[in-house]
Amino acid sequence: MKKMVRLLMVFTVLCLMVNLKDLSAQEVIDVTKEVNVTGNNPDLVYYPVPFIPVLKDLSYQGEQSALLKTDKIITGMLVFKGNYKANSLLEFYRVQMKNNGWEEVGSFTSKITFVAYKRPEGHAFISVSEGYFSTELRIVIIFNKN
Repeated sequence: MKKMVRLLMVFTVLCLMVNLKDLSAQEVIDVTKEVNVTGNNPDLVYYPVPFIPVLKDLSYQGEQSALLKTDKIITGMLVFKGNYKANSLLEFYRVQMKNNGWEEVGSFTSKITFVAYKRPEGHAFISVSEGYFSTELRIVIIFNKN
């Protein structure tokens, strides 16, 4: 499954490179400086990825995460770990993604559960894997800001 996520990330970057006209306008986003706590629910935070909330007590894994921003596109992967059951996180995202305007377009489960979502502005992929000591959440995004 990790190979699949990496392959998805490579595919995303290649798609971006094909569609970008001005590669000089790229910047890597420092996620730790752009976290927004929502006023409506103090248990949720929004990283610089629109319309995808994250539970506040999940631990951000910066060494495994990266976001790339251009004039029109945000793409990359955010990785978190926490003490949640995989099914609880998956249910949280099924509800929250729908509430934030995302449509679930597919999913599959093996050792890792992978759920794909779309909006008119882009696509998001949520993967959840439960380990012995914590559960890992990966959010892969390609989002057009137009």
